[in-house]
Amino acid sequence: MPVGIVDSQSIAAPATSAARRRRYPPQRLMLLLPAIVYLALITQAPFILTLWYSIHKWILDSPDLSKPLVGLDNFTYTVTQDTVFRDAVVNSIIITFSIIAVTLLLGLAFALLLHRPFPGRGLLRALMIAPFFVMPTVNAVVWKNFLLDPIVGLFDWLLGAAHLHQVDWLTNYPKLSIVAIAAWQWTPFMMLILLAGLQGISDEVREASRMDGVSLWGEFLFVTLPLLVRYIELCILLGTIYVLNLFGEIRVATGGGPGTQSTTVPYYTYQTIHDYNDVGAAAALGVLAVIFASIIAAVLLRLLTRTFSGGEG
Repeated sequence: MPVGIVDSQSIAAPATSAARRRRYPPQRLMLLLPAIVYLALITQAPFILTLWYSIHKWILDSPDLSKPLVGLDNFTYTVTQDTVFRDAVVNSIIITFSIIAVTLLLGLAFALLLHRPFPGRGLLRALMIAPFFVMPTVNAVVWKNFLLDPIVGLFDWLLGAAHLHQVDWLTNYPKLSIVAIAAWQWTPFMMLILLAGLQGISDEVREASRMDGVSLWGEFLFVTLPLLVRYIELCILLGTIYVLNLFGEIRVATGGGPGTQSTTVPYYTYQTIHDYNDVGAAAALGVLAVIFASIIAAVLLRLLTRTFSGGEG
């Protein structure tokens, strides 16, 4: 390097480190240490314990209390021989992405509707958000007994009034029923995010497109929708993370049946420990569920990060 010429990176690195030390002094980090330790304990300690259980054989109603070490046998059996687990994975994917697709479309439609000014818009927004605050089990009880029941349910009453064939929804269409129950609750969540995105679009952009002679449909396709891509991907990411853990609706409405038609990975994990008393297999299922959800979340997060960074990465 010629004399008098200093590498800019060698200057920037110490300056950055010094600024970082001034911004985060050791004293401040020490104050955060108890919270960090507490957070690590309540989040990682149960997972570590689950890992320990997953490599042991432990049947709660077995007279053998030794809990022998079996290594990866629980994982091997689950992945290679357990057909119920395969059905649960397929059901989880179908139900999750069906709910995301339905709620995204309905949420976008309601967001577009509530974005336009009209009398009573504030009251209607509050009413539209209300389903999101209903407990999942309460939501499932209402749908199971008052809407989907083949004898006294509203849907079958309407079919009977129209002289159409009545349907036992939960028996004949369990996946569709679960999707409908969950979509009713998660549509407001999607609507809120997309409504925030619509409110962030400048009116000048819309006016410019109208001055260019763009129709309402063209404005939606070529102006509104591209500007909502970030919010749509955020809906998909957050919705997938939450909906993958769907449990209450399945437990109350279908119990995973008929057979395994509505059994998902979280519900099968519950069945393994509750019905079969197999702690080791249930722990292995839990670990696989975490890995499965983490892979999907990582892929979606990567896509979302690329979008927010302008396509770089």
